[in-house]
Amino acid sequence: MFIGRQDELRELRTALTESGMCVLTGPPGIGKSALAAALALPGTWWVSLAGSSADPGELAATLAAGLRARMGNPQVTDIIELFAERIAGEPEPSLLIVDDIPALTEEIIDHLIVRTAGRRLRTVLITNRVPGVPAPVLELGPMAAADAAELLGSDDADLLDVLGGHPMALRLAGLALRKHSPADLADRLSGVASPITVLLRDRFDGLGESSLRVLRFSALSSPAALPPGVLRLLLGRPGAEEAVEELHRELLADGALRVHPVVRDTARRHLPPVDWTALARRLADAVIDHPWSDPDESFLVSRHAARLAGRPDLPLAIVDRLHRRVITLREPVLTVPHHRELAERHFDDPEVLVEAAERMRDVGQIDEARDYADRAGPLATDPALRHRARLLLAELLDELGDTARADHLWTLLTGSTDTQLRFLRSRRLRGRYDEARRGLAEFIDRYEIRHAMFDQVQLAHLELARNEIEVGAQPEARRRAARVIAAHAHPDLQGHTTVAEAVRVLTDARLTPPLTDPRDDRPVWEETESELRELRARYTGSYGPRHTLTLSLAVAHGETLTALGRLGDTLQRVREDVLDRFVPEHPVRFRAEMVLGFAAARSHRNADAAEHFAGAFHGFRAVLGDVHPNTLRAELALGVALKLTGRRGGARHMLHVVRHAPGSVGIGTDLFLQSAFGSGLSVFPSWLWRRLTPPARE
Repeated sequence: MFIGRQDELRELRTALTESGMCVLTGPPGIGKSALAAALALPGTWWVSLAGSSADPGELAATLAAGLRARMGNPQVTDIIELFAERIAGEPEPSLLIVDDIPALTEEIIDHLIVRTAGRRLRTVLITNRVPGVPAPVLELGPMAAADAAELLGSDDADLLDVLGGHPMALRLAGLALRKHSPADLADRLSGVASPITVLLRDRFDGLGESSLRVLRFSALSSPAALPPGVLRLLLGRPGAEEAVEELHRELLADGALRVHPVVRDTARRHLPPVDWTALARRLADAVIDHPWSDPDESFLVSRHAARLAGRPDLPLAIVDRLHRRVITLREPVLTVPHHRELAERHFDDPEVLVEAAERMRDVGQIDEARDYADRAGPLATDPALRHRARLLLAELLDELGDTARADHLWTLLTGSTDTQLRFLRSRRLRGRYDEARRGLAEFIDRYEIRHAMFDQVQLAHLELARNEIEVGAQPEARRRAARVIAAHAHPDLQGHTTVAEAVRVLTDARLTPPLTDPRDDRPVWEETESELRELRARYTGSYGPRHTLTLSLAVAHGETLTALGRLGDTLQRVREDVLDRFVPEHPVRFRAEMVLGFAAARSHRNADAAEHFAGAFHGFRAVLGDVHPNTLRAELALGVALKLTGRRGGARHMLHVVRHAPGSVGIGTDLFLQSAFGSGLSVFPSWLWRRLTPPARE
């Protein structure tokens, strides 16, 4: 039962309502976790980062791994994105509590806040130390006198004064009052440096052997909770159940059997000495033998395996197995140190080396990945493993610019369709667009009629779309990506990873075609508008209106309507969700502002149009630079809008476009802007139109 802290609870609720997040801080045992738990929102997600270092990347990866476990260990790469989509689909606000953060800085906050979940996710960050962060901070201190007396179960002034309003000390003292009078307990605790330590030692003295062993196991391993499955392996089912019940009753562990850090530290210092190496060996055996059925338990087991793998007093064979247990996690940042350790221990094992190379590539350690892949190839006797090592090495060499050596490897790599696609991708990355285009077109022609090759053909279409983007054929790429999405119209395929990637291609800012005169290709735009409208409706029904795929399709649909001159207000209705769900630097936000700007201009609301174009221009400039075509298109539109409203800066923006715009920026822009702004464009100088319009269209 939660007692007291009503003022703090109201302050916490207010901070979460106004800011969406709050940092809870205070000394150990002061009741931070209990206060967060008292919020009791309908959907609460709790992840402990106990045992993590203060590295922001490791903390973020641990949060991701914890969320993955609580979501049932889905086999997806980006668990944070999946979590954000689940939160966005909930009808009521959800609460994320991130506990046991070792320290908190502005950078760590950026890594732990799931901004893409939007305003419906409230986040509480719990830590002991806050050196100063740009976030609402609620620092817990001693409890008020009346609340402290209620929690203690006594109003003895002397005892309350000794305990100092500390919730953990009050709860422990409340148990001690079953055997001692308030006066005797106050005398006993008076003058000691740490009343909590004395009270904990009293609790230790009455514990059974199974509970004492649990405390020792906790003291030598990770601060993460000890999974019940591990305890059953260590103590047997009756002993484990007895220990869990007793430790919870004696306030030494919570319901999830997470031993409080103060309890762990006291147990380490004050319990009678034991053979810690033998104890670590037993715990390591249980961690290794733990079954895999429960995702939550497996996540905790990996936390303990990671800590035990660093002990120098364990046999190397056991340490190896502990490292292998950790690398089953899907978060590369957490597994890289263990892959690296295994690769050094097993420098002649090609499978270990290939796995290490793949993880190093995932985290951007390209040179190290190349070295491991290079060593693995000659060692591999299995043809499939040798092929895997060579294929990985060829791609890594391409990324590092060693094209001569990569070409030699590509000549040795033949056979699978996956290899063909990865080879053609390498051609695109090298800038050999014609070769990539021809190869992809042949691949699609050869396999498109084969049902078994559906997935590979759709991947080839997406790769060809990326190739078309880079050669300036954005409309073709856009239509190709839309066809890939349409090909997954069956309900069983709508959640396919290829669909998400196709929407990303479709909505990428660099893919956005110049909004040219729709008469050039009106039938295609009509077809595209119809497809996107149906897709948007389908995804709204399947995933909800706030899903990022749905919102991305809404923006793309708004662009097709704009190109057809049917602006409407459909995008205006979802603008708030677009701004909420996409991070500030996401191109979808800027593209939405562009479309809304044209809609406002068409309605002769030029001041509103200028605001939308300004948002698009500043966003594109921050992400893509001053002279990217998308930035220049937005700046041109902004200049026109400012000119029409009589505000300063319009001519300056237009002249900047004149100086830096390639011909592609102006293709059809005159016709489109004239259709958007109407006759007001008489203020726009004809010499600028001539400068922006290539000779071929004059």
